Formats: sequence, structure tokens, C-alpha cells
Amino acid sequence: MTIAQGITFHLPLRRRFIPYSWLLHAEMNRAETELHLQYSHCVVTITGTELRALHEAMEHFHLHTVRECPSSGSSWKSATVSRIEIAEKVSD
Repeated sequence: MTIAQGITFHLPLRRRFIPYSWLLHAEMNRAETELHLQYSHCVVTITGTELRALHEAMEHFHLHTVRECPSSGSSWKSATVSRIEIAEKVSD
């Protein structure tokens, strides 16, 4: 099994690769509908359903790609990603 060097986020108008080495921590809500990825330069918020599979794949560096796809058709079990937001951090 290949270990990913980072995650590529596919949004409707752009695609962005962020290395795992920039990840500070990840947090998921109890309902498994929001996943927050805190990177050194930005925060990525993934909204969807049953996101536990994404979180677990990320923990083992096996998550390569996350794609906004409101319909089912996700490659990670029954997880669906309805929205990905990437917010740049503002330096103080």
C-alpha cells in the first residue's frame, strides 16, 4: 500500500495539494459531519456525512484525494463530501 505525501483537494474551480508535513492537527465533530484540518498556513473544513473513514485514512497517511461531490459516489465507503472550504491564515 502506498503512503500519500499529502492530500489533493478538488474544489469546483480549482485543485490544491497540501503536504501532510504541514498538518498540525485534525478534528472531527461528534456527528461525523465536519472535519477541520489545521495546517501551518491554512484551515481546511470538510463538510459531509460519515466522514470518519476520511479521518481514519488520514491518520494512516492513506488519504490521497478529497473531492467535493454532493452525490454518493465517494471512494471512501459511505462518506460523502458536500463542501470543502480552504481559509488562509492571516499573519499577525
